[in-house]
Amino acid sequence: MGIYSSILRIFIAISVILSVYTGDIEYSTALSVLSGVYIFAYFLIPKNPSSKRLFFIFDIFFISISIYLTGYTYLSLLIIPIFAEFVKDTKEIVYFSTLSLIPVFTSLYISNFTELSFIPIIFAGTTGILGLYRTFSDRENYFRELKNEMENLYIKNISYQEMINQQSKILKVYSSLKQMREKKFPLKIWIYDINETLGTDGIMFFDIKNNRCYSTEKINCDKSILNYIDKPVIFFKNHEVNKKLNAPHVVAITVEDKTDVYGIVIIVSKLKEIDKETVEIIRDNLVLYINELSENTNKDMD
Repeated sequence: MGIYSSILRIFIAISVILSVYTGDIEYSTALSVLSGVYIFAYFLIPKNPSSKRLFFIFDIFFISISIYLTGYTYLSLLIIPIFAEFVKDTKEIVYFSTLSLIPVFTSLYISNFTELSFIPIIFAGTTGILGLYRTFSDRENYFRELKNEMENLYIKNISYQEMINQQSKILKVYSSLKQMREKKFPLKIWIYDINETLGTDGIMFFDIKNNRCYSTEKINCDKSILNYIDKPVIFFKNHEVNKKLNAPHVVAITVEDKTDVYGIVIIVSKLKEIDKETVEIIRDNLVLYINELSENTNKDMD
């Protein structure tokens, strides 16, 4: 019950008042007062879903009384625009149709069942409103489905774009690792390249064999972190390590040669998670790299 309903009730009241003063009606004053009460009652009743049905009873009463007192059967046509309020639900259509029979039979009664022209007009008007509602409803559903489909396509596009970005990052990681292995870059130099490739906030490399630590510019080595490392790969979240490094995402990668632990790489990220697949690729290649270095060192010694 909104602006349309308010304008509609004013229109109904004005229509009754005009019909009173355009003819010689005995109860013109009473109908004018009743029209005012009708409008006043509409604005007085609280607006909620249940009040719509309640006030429709008053609509039917007011229109039926107006028909009976004026003798104008065409006033029954005033029920047509009210149908727009009851067109959304089958039960409401039945409710409207049932109560609408009252002003229709009132019109038939005062015309001695000789005036029937208003009936097809009412039928055509309500059918037109119903058809118009169905058309708009179908259009609304169509555009809603189209919107949902576009949103799904947008989400899929973002998902595919993320997959492409992830694969691109993995390729860059591979390239960095390959370059390191081919050119035999020390890990203390390589950590700068991989930090830029991953877009992380810093990397530490603990050289266990030589008891040294190297880090990129934004972070400092903290050897106390080593006390928490007891697995080849650890993803720290909501851990003491995260507090020490002031970062929600920290990964520790242990690199071994054939005999012992060679070093530990700590990757620090403050904004985004570090992909597990990327971490596995880094660890596998670092292990291969360290073993290759060990083999080459052994050959040189021989």
